[in-house]
Amino acid sequence: MGFNLLGALAGAAQGATMGANPLSIGAGAITGGLAGNGATTVGGFSNSAQDLVNGGYLGATEALNAQQMVFQLQLQGQSQQFDQMTSERSELLRETNTLRDVAMQQRKADNQIVKEFIRSIG
Repeated sequence: MGFNLLGALAGAAQGATMGANPLSIGAGAITGGLAGNGATTVGGFSNSAQDLVNGGYLGATEALNAQQMVFQLQLQGQSQQFDQMTSERSELLRETNTLRDVAMQQRKADNQIVKEFIRSIG
């Protein structure tokens, strides 16, 4: 079978991506040189690289999802503040209208009293 130099290089590269220490690089080189053929080792390295890319993509997607949730929470908070403000404003307007109606009734009553007073002296 012999020692496969391409397999050893690919195994060392795979060991570097897996552990990034001299032992994992050396173990990867020995395993790749003796046991695996170049295509298998390179394929394993390619799968590891694809897993790394997929992990990065999924991480970025999760970050975007988290950002979207924060945005939605902020938007919901603004909506609740707006609803609360409009409810308070509506309540103030109702109170103002009620006070205006009471004042109008008081004026009518005052006018009636003045008319009765004028009629009684005249």
